[in-house]
Amino acid sequence: MPQRVEGNIEVEAPVQQVYEYWRNLENLPQFMSNVEDVRSTGPDTTHWVVKGPLGAKVEFDARTTQDEPNSAIGWNTVDGQVQTSGQVRFQEVTPSRTRVEVQMNYADPPGGKVGEVASRAVANPKLMLEQDLRNFKDIIEGNATPEEVQQRPSAATAQSGAVAFLTSGTGLLVVGGGLVLWLLLRRGRGGSSRGKSRIIFEF
Repeated sequence: MPQRVEGNIEVEAPVQQVYEYWRNLENLPQFMSNVEDVRSTGPDTTHWVVKGPLGAKVEFDARTTQDEPNSAIGWNTVDGQVQTSGQVRFQEVTPSRTRVEVQMNYADPPGGKVGEVASRAVANPKLMLEQDLRNFKDIIEGNATPEEVQQRPSAATAQSGAVAFLTSGTGLLVVGGGLVLWLLLRRGRGGSSRGKSRIIFEF
């Protein structure tokens, strides 16, 4: 079934500064661990390059569907292989403090119920979103440079995989799904090793 991932964080910065930093989507690779590049292709469209499953690079286009200054930004992918949408809301707590709320939605994973089980077995989108928000907080508050943030290890070590990059606002892709499913099915026929082995993907 379609999945939703949510997260929030409060940062010590005025709401206008927080909104403007996030609104420039080309800043996203500075704090989103699986987003390599975002570039503007039109007034409300962007082209994305992200780290996909098994080290593959995936490219797609997205459209900004909501842009309320100092309040909210929404988007939706327009590429046929990637089906995801999301919204970031900004709320002024004090003149120098802002609450950021992120909601990510993505469509059914390929392979139906079996594909969903495989996806859940190798990913933790919630963990990735939390890490991205902490990275954003450190940058916007001046506690770390984008270069320092990019050198940090990914939070989704043992559980990263085919859908971990969804927390960076990208989407679930077919690439690598077949291999993940094959590995899980092969593991299931392992007999005595069942329950002891673990599939780990590193990106």
